Formats: sequence, structure tokens, C-alpha cells
Amino acid sequence: MTPEKRLPLSSRRRQSLKLAQSPRLGAVVGAGMGVIYPSPLLLQRLTRGVFCQHGLRSLRLWVWLHLLYRPDCRSFWTRGQGRISGLFSYAQWRDAFFTPGHPKGEEIPPVHDSRCPCSRTAYDWVALGVRREGMADWIEGVCRELGVEREDWEERLGQRLFGVTRRSLADDLRLLVELGLLQRQGHKFMPLEELPPWVREPVVKGLRSQEGRLTGMGQGRPEVLFGNLDFGSLAQRYGKPVAGVQRFLVHVDYVVRDRQIDRVEDWQERLYGLWQQSPVPPVRLLYRSSRVRASVACVVYPVCCYYMRRSIYLCGFGQTPTRQGQWYNFRLDHIEELEALSWESEELPFFLHQRYQQQSLPLPDDIRTEMESVWGFDFYLPPRLLILRFERQFHDGYIAGTFRHETFEQISYETVERQIQQLAEPDYREQLLKVWRSRSPEDAYYQALYRHGDINVQMRLRAWRPLGEVLCPGVLRDEMAQEVKQEHDWYFGE
Repeated sequence: MTPEKRLPLSSRRRQSLKLAQSPRLGAVVGAGMGVIYPSPLLLQRLTRGVFCQHGLRSLRLWVWLHLLYRPDCRSFWTRGQGRISGLFSYAQWRDAFFTPGHPKGEEIPPVHDSRCPCSRTAYDWVALGVRREGMADWIEGVCRELGVEREDWEERLGQRLFGVTRRSLADDLRLLVELGLLQRQGHKFMPLEELPPWVREPVVKGLRSQEGRLTGMGQGRPEVLFGNLDFGSLAQRYGKPVAGVQRFLVHVDYVVRDRQIDRVEDWQERLYGLWQQSPVPPVRLLYRSSRVRASVACVVYPVCCYYMRRSIYLCGFGQTPTRQGQWYNFRLDHIEELEALSWESEELPFFLHQRYQQQSLPLPDDIRTEMESVWGFDFYLPPRLLILRFERQFHDGYIAGTFRHETFEQISYETVERQIQQLAEPDYREQLLKVWRSRSPEDAYYQALYRHGDINVQMRLRAWRPLGEVLCPGVLRDEMAQEVKQEHDWYFGE
């Protein structure tokens, strides 16, 4: 969504006061909006993924809580077109919440009516909830506790909070169910009798240690360093011994052998020094590639490092071991040599030197955005639609209520047919439809966007066998079937 022009703080305060007088919106977010205070801790708990990416969604979920649970807001549902009472569908909520002219399609709604809630910015909504405590203090607290740049956060607050697609709003309801803040009955929803205590817990100051070093990570931002894991909250609550005994322990799998650890640390220190230079120079790597089964020289721009798949990787933009594409994740313990080059070096590939001249070298945020849009660490691989089937008992015990990726969502049995007809490879379509018809509607079905060829996704799919089945795409289903056949031959073949 394109950021909208921000108003000065004083102008936005005046706008918020006018907003409170709006007969339609004021009934929803008026008196009592601050009962559930949008503390950094609560916003972090409402976040699925990285707060820097999903901060506005967290704020929207906070507004949902007021719409669903404040007594003076619940009366609103009986006055709108939908006349919501108890159990409600998304369509009923939409008709009750927005003005009659609000678009009902899949596109982002334009600003069509100043009275419609979709026209209000995130700042407008928050100002109604924290005006007694002070907006400036709240902004400062979010930036400090959740590691958001102030300028970036204020720009986001200038965006429309409910000016998003129908799918985003419907996904809000799904997230509330997963967070245990809403009940689902078929395609409809119902508020809980009472919210969990953690929603209204007192504001906890300092998600980060006052010494500024959570588990030795320096000034790193927890929501960036640890992905969708709320490590900041965990460390705040459990990082210190309880009655003199350390009760919370973290074990991270790391496949690098002892003899390689020194090399990995050397490369990390070398990269750390290069990243402090201006401009950051390109590097020549001698890389022992498992894919090509040889050591290959690659000239790349070192963007950032990621811990993933039990090892540490350098995300490099430039040449790749396969000489295909412009991105590659280099495992640090497979790097045999690392040498800094000049931006004027003749070894640089043309496209890399061109990006440098254009001052458009990629940033770590570009990689994070790609990883959040499609499931898989190899963010440079092509995206595909993945459809999975889980046996019901296995799903209820191990899949339901878990987070795998932003695009990983449950779909109906009937939706599987439509997706296969529209998106499956033509050569596989009839075969996959035949498989679908033979499966039980009582099982659980999911879809996700994934990186085709990403080993991390493939390993997860293998771990789910035999109770998780790939229905689409056909080429991935064939790969899984071939692996199963090979396993069968190993254990039962002659």
C-alpha cells in the first residue's frame, strides 16, 4: 500500500477531535477507547511475523478488540445495515462497519467518503485510545520498545488503517481466532465471553534490558533478529533466574562442526568490518558449492547474514555458483576465501556495477519483504501455489493454531477444486482433480505461496509425511512421490 502524505502532529490532533464527533465512527471508537491500552507489549503479542513489517496490522487488531468487546461499541452492530447480533460473518461486519458506498470487491478501496472508517488514518484511531496518556509518549514508547525508526513509524501512522483489501480484513479475523481472541463457527465468528487476562495486563516497561543487551545481542532489535519469535517478550519475562535457578533455556540447532566455527567467526568479523565502510565494497568469494559439486569464484555485494536451516548464510547479490540469477544464499562455513574488491574492479558483473552507479544496491529489508511474501529462505526462486491435505486428527493436534508463514492459510474442500482448475499445471490438472475427489472433505486443507525448489520448504513437507500430502503443484507432488517410492525400496525392496 502506498503511504499517504502525513499531516503535522498538531493538524492530526485537530483531525482526531473532529473524528470523535463523527456520528458513525464516534459510536465505534468513542468513550472508553483507552480501556485496552495499545502498549508495545500488547502490540508485540498481536504481531504475527516482524513488527516492523506488520505494525499497522497489529494496531488494526487492537481496534478490532474494541469493536468486538467494548459494550458501547457492541451496540454499533445493531444499528448498521448488517444488524449483527452475536454470531456474524465477514460480510455482515463489513456492511455494519463501513458506509453503504464502501467497495465490496478485492481491490484497495479509494477514499470515497470522509465519513467511512476506511478513510481514517492509523493516527486517528490511536489518538482516540491514548489521548489521555499523550500521543507523543506513546509514539516514543513504541519506537523505543519495538525498535521502530521514529520517522518510519510516523509515516506509517499517516496511512489508512482500514483502507486495505477485503482479504486483509478477513485475514484479521483468522488471526484473532489463532490468537484465541475470537471464536469461529463454520464461516462465522462470535466474540468470547471474556478476553484472556494478558490483553489487559498492565503496561510492562522495557521489553529490552535496561543494560541494552539481551543475551549479548547488543542494540539489535528483537523483532528483527528473531523473526516471528517474540524473543523480546520472552527474555523480559524469563531471561533472569527464578529464585536463583535458571528456568528458561534456549537451544538452537547449529550444524557447523567445531573445526569450521573459527572460519565462520572470521568471515562474520570480516563482513562486520566491511559493512562499516562507506560505501560497502563488493567481495570475491571462493565458494564450495553443494549444487555444482565444485569450488566456484563469485563476485557479489554482501547484503546481510541470516541464521536459517541450522547455519548462517550470507545473502549475496551478484554472481551465483550456478551462474543463474543474481541472488544466492552462501553458507558461511562453505566459503573458502573472501576478498574485498573495488567498485571499479573489472571483475564486477555489469548488472552489479550498474546498480552501484544508480545508487540502488539492495537492502536487508528487500530480502525480508520477499521472505514474508512467499514461504522459503531462497527468496530468489520462483513462487508457486502450494496446496496441502492433512489428516484431521494430525491437523488438530499439530497444525491447527500454529504459524508457518504469512501466506499459509486453511481453505475449504471446495476451494481446493477451484484452485486446481485455475492454477495447476495443464498436464497435471485432471490427475490432481481426480486425487482431490478421492480425498475426504473432513480432512484439513491449506494453501500457501512457496519458493519452488527451496530445500527448507521441502524438508518441512518431508517432516509432515505421511500425514501431510502435497496436492498441488503436480511437479512437487511427483517429487514427493518419487522420494516415498525410494524410501519404500530401501526398507521393503529386495
